[in-house]
Amino acid sequence: SVTNAISGIIVVGALLQLTIPNLAVQILAGLAVTLASINIFGGFAVTRRMLKMFTKGGK
Repeated sequence: SVTNAISGIIVVGALLQLTIPNLAVQILAGLAVTLASINIFGGFAVTRRMLKMFTKGGK
């Protein structure tokens, strides 16, 4: 989905920022990677549950 794509871009950008020798930037970049990763994996989980509702049998 679009949200997962945006979160993926955030992860890539934040990983690039981790190389900057500024502690505040590194902390914020690490936080961005963590939160965006949670969002990506949560999005996949919700999508899987939604698709499961449309399969025969429902379980």
